[in-house]
Amino acid sequence: MSKIRFLKITSNYPAYIDHMVKVHPIFSSITYSEVLEDYFYDAYGWADFWKINLEATGKFECGEVIMNAEFLQKKWAAENKVKYSETDWKNEIVIEQIKVFKPDVLFLVDQYNDNSLSLKIKQQVPSIKLLLGWDGILWHKPKTYEHMDVILTPVKETMSFYSDKKMYFHKFGFEENVLKRLKKNNDPYETSFTGSIIPHPDYHLSRLHLIADLSRKVDMNLWIGSFTAAPMGPLTAIVKRQWKFYSSIQQIRNKNKGEAYGLNMFNILYNSKIVFNSHGDNSPKYAANMRMTEVTGTGALLLTDWKENIGEFFKPDEEIITYKTVGEALDKIKMLLKNDNLRKTIAANGHKRTLTEYSYKERMKELGNFITSII
Repeated sequence: MSKIRFLKITSNYPAYIDHMVKVHPIFSSITYSEVLEDYFYDAYGWADFWKINLEATGKFECGEVIMNAEFLQKKWAAENKVKYSETDWKNEIVIEQIKVFKPDVLFLVDQYNDNSLSLKIKQQVPSIKLLLGWDGILWHKPKTYEHMDVILTPVKETMSFYSDKKMYFHKFGFEENVLKRLKKNNDPYETSFTGSIIPHPDYHLSRLHLIADLSRKVDMNLWIGSFTAAPMGPLTAIVKRQWKFYSSIQQIRNKNKGEAYGLNMFNILYNSKIVFNSHGDNSPKYAANMRMTEVTGTGALLLTDWKENIGEFFKPDEEIITYKTVGEALDKIKMLLKNDNLRKTIAANGHKRTLTEYSYKERMKELGNFITSII
């Protein structure tokens, strides 16, 4: 029986793409496949974790495309003598890549704002038997996914929202091979946070105030990206008398060490005693956060906001620590930093749970079985 051809199309943060181009000048002189291999080694986002572990099942042959990485996409086009226009290079090149790969299953990860590409693909690539979409941010706009056969999501609310679509609940995972690429520092961080803060009520306004409050009272190391996307700056906040907003913005700006992606981010987690986590404002009830398995996978202790379903992922007080208020988070940070044995025991339990149950090897076994059952 021939293997199922699975192609994943995704996008990366533009700031990360620019960073990789800047720190790897060799990219301009090596082939597309060589660049892609080096790029994925940095373990950003899902990297090539789906490809590696789906292929390990023996049932799949996989490809990966980062459709908004201009230097990568145009390198592929040049090597394959594909013509494109400067006004629509992104869509034109990716459609040619799909035609060349001839996937049985196509996974479009980041098609939130435009569903025209999925329609064009279905019309132009007859090999596709299954088109997968992704709603990981409670997008909840059916028109975005009208051409999809299955919607994948890590969010329970989303499972029930798209009642007319076939759904697949995808829990986030951790790639164990990343651990081989990390290095221990002599002086670990006591408490850290890495991630984004978009100070808007639909995104991370609660996270903004939580982290600002905590960082005034404990030694909290912050690596925060997307922070310049604030809807109003400090001066506007003063004019509008938004004193709490202004104070929180200034506190985090003073503490922020900058963006941390890929292996840099994983090294921070790996060298942290406690890692603070907070879900976005659009996820008030249920846990659905990549950082939970990233933190526990590296062996740090996860301190995360309590959610109704948190026990479905980890055992609170045994594998992770939860909080409901900033005061509770503060008390638990102080207590855990004074009790190394307890902190290390809980962190070790969370680490074991993630490596046994939430590894990408297990995640992709489950996904592979799902695909083969419906294709």
